[in-house]
Amino acid sequence: MESNLVDTTPTSREFTLDFLRHITNNLSEDRIIGKGGFAVVYKGVLDNGEEIALKKLTHIGPEDTKFADEFNNIIRAHHQNIIQYVGYCYHPGNWMKLDEKYIFAHEPIRILCFEYLHGGDLERHLSAMRT
Repeated sequence: MESNLVDTTPTSREFTLDFLRHITNNLSEDRIIGKGGFAVVYKGVLDNGEEIALKKLTHIGPEDTKFADEFNNIIRAHHQNIIQYVGYCYHPGNWMKLDEKYIFAHEPIRILCFEYLHGGDLERHLSAMRT
């Protein structure tokens, strides 16, 4: 039986963290469109006016494979019922201030970017269908 998912060569855009901060007003609270146990989702607007959803993964250690696993799965999945992947951002760490000193903390920032769909998340649509 042939799969409904098409495995194609991925066309992936790598976004810089500075650019994603720019299009989300510095990842501001008013741009949050969803939260979960492992991610916060922001709405961003590209320079050409295209809206995208940015899934910033949280609670990730340096050796965590969640990002790589999800990345490898989504870049191969193409189907009319699956939200389309747009690109990603991987930033290895940040400077932090601790006890009046700046230190380099290995706190990677990993963001997956998708097309933005109006009307809320899947849970909201499923709840509306049940009522």
